[in-house]
Amino acid sequence: MNLTLVAAVVLLGAWLVLVFHAHSESGAVHILYAAGTVLLARRVLVGAPRFRS
Repeated sequence: MNLTLVAAVVLLGAWLVLVFHAHSESGAVHILYAAGTVLLARRVLVGAPRFRS
């Protein structure tokens, strides 16, 4: 697990909590969704880094 995947999961989780639990529907909350989606897509497209020695 790398930091990109962890950050994506945390951002998407925070977005879910704020939108569905706190009923916050302001535009600023959806920045969390956008950032989490971009990081998750980056993780899927680029893949896990391979460390070469």
